[in-house]
Amino acid sequence: MRLLTKVILVIVLLFTMNPLYTDAKQDDLVGHPLEAEMRAVIAKGIMSGYREGVYGPNDSITRAQFATFLARALELPEGESNFKDVSDTYILRDGISRAASAGLVSGYPDQTFHPNEYITREQMAAMIDRALAYRNIKRTPLHLSFIDVDQIQSIFRTPVSHNAYFGIVAGNRTSKGFEFAPKAYATRAHAAAFINRLLKVIESGGERMIHYQVATLGSNGQISYGDSFMSYEDAASSLKNKATQVIYYGPNIVKMGEGMVVAAPASVSEVVVLYKEDMSTQLTYIVSGTEMKYLDSTKDRVKVQLADTVGYVKQTAVQLIPKQLEQGRSYYENRSGSLYHFIYHPLTNKYVSYEYGKAPSFTQSGQKYYSLNGYDFYNTSGQSVGQAYQYFNYLPLRTKTNYTAEELNRYIEYIMTTNPAYAGSPMVNLGEAFKQAEETYHINALYLFAKAMHESSYGTSVIAQEKKNLFGYQAYDRDPLGNAKPFASFEESIMFVAGEMNTRYLDPAGINFNGAVLGNKSHGMNVRYASDPYWGQKIAAHMYRADRYLGGKDFGHYTIGKTTGYDQHLNVRVEPSTKQQALYRYIGTGYYVALLEELNQADGNCLSNLHI
Repeated sequence: MRLLTKVILVIVLLFTMNPLYTDAKQDDLVGHPLEAEMRAVIAKGIMSGYREGVYGPNDSITRAQFATFLARALELPEGESNFKDVSDTYILRDGISRAASAGLVSGYPDQTFHPNEYITREQMAAMIDRALAYRNIKRTPLHLSFIDVDQIQSIFRTPVSHNAYFGIVAGNRTSKGFEFAPKAYATRAHAAAFINRLLKVIESGGERMIHYQVATLGSNGQISYGDSFMSYEDAASSLKNKATQVIYYGPNIVKMGEGMVVAAPASVSEVVVLYKEDMSTQLTYIVSGTEMKYLDSTKDRVKVQLADTVGYVKQTAVQLIPKQLEQGRSYYENRSGSLYHFIYHPLTNKYVSYEYGKAPSFTQSGQKYYSLNGYDFYNTSGQSVGQAYQYFNYLPLRTKTNYTAEELNRYIEYIMTTNPAYAGSPMVNLGEAFKQAEETYHINALYLFAKAMHESSYGTSVIAQEKKNLFGYQAYDRDPLGNAKPFASFEESIMFVAGEMNTRYLDPAGINFNGAVLGNKSHGMNVRYASDPYWGQKIAAHMYRADRYLGGKDFGHYTIGKTTGYDQHLNVRVEPSTKQQALYRYIGTGYYVALLEELNQADGNCLSNLHI
């Protein structure tokens, strides 16, 4: 009897470990969305059925089962594991041990594995990610555009992004977009699909396994999915209505008719570069979440407008949001005579705002206005309503402020008394240092003062406190605190940064010169100084608010002009005479200058005395 029992047991084990082949017309895989993937892994001996014709594609699977499937798929060598809850007699111990020894599974901090616990989709993606690493496949992170991305646990986001890049995970199509359902229990069909795609990626040496798909957008934001294509060109040629149809590449839209393009690098600490058409010459760079206007796209790049600059960004670095799917948009609003800027962050669906300056006369209280560059405004219908430049954003920074050191200190005292968060500001006694920098380097002290307030939260930031660095100087995005330059004193940081601004950003011969104003991402310091596209506007806003509190002595003090130049260049001389040698030359047009006086030559030509 014992011999018979052993024989039966061996037969049963062999039966369950090897594929069950049956007439496809009679099994429970027929018509299943992942039928092909299930049959592929069954044919390879990775997965088998319960009995003839029964594979249970929608059954949830355990952590032990998925580890075993991976061990079979990768043909992992024998291994060992010491999980407390995986005994020597546990039926799937061998698969768990092989996966553990290969580094595909690690268990929980208490040295348990929870073998019989159902595995979630995000956990499964993590094991797949380790399998890619085990087979030396170069993994590339990708911004996740799933509509439920916020539900993915932080430790799993990078593994999921690696999976998404290769098309191993594609998400579930819904009327609102693709969702990943990270907390949902994975089914046998999911496991088969993930593993089958994993093997294809490995066999190809790391090629992406993603198809293009055309979809139609309804006016209510509903998405109807259509045909799939192997190439972008075929998908693009099939478009019949470019206003309502889009092309998906996996879960990401890569072509649309109208909408916004959002900077979406794989990590929020990275920046997105805006290039010329050659995709090698950098125009500027922007922080994650920055909005741009969509103009056109190919399979690899997107043509966009940022402020007044038209350039190109990589498809893999952005997210395309059609107008029909927009949930918000940055705008300006007149509130009691002040212009407020409401900045929308599409990746978080949140707004932040600040008081920018004086509201233009053509704006009405409570109405929304849109502007790409901060001075050309449009109403919600897209009609132009006027143009208005904020004075401090285009004030040449070689000018002088009318405020004394004591007045600058008084403004900090006001800030400290009205906002407890800044009660210990070290800037309260630094007015003299800002004025000294103005005198030494011919840079507006109110600008330096406002820049310090903005960059260091009035001197209370960690970088300011630990490194005496009021400007976040060299605090590059990847590791701001670690990269920030240390100084012996706050005064030293003021003089050093003023010197850097003097030679690098405000001198026409400087390496980073784009105009001696704060500006935006098309003109001024903002082009090459900061990844925040509104950095210039925010500092100008600090200048406006300080000036208003201190009596308004700076606002409108200078007349600001803009260079034209009949030959696309403009020479600047010491005296109003063309016989004088030029001190320097503006290359191109469109530079903002402060006009001090106008003088007439003997020939009747009018020349201006100006500050750059």
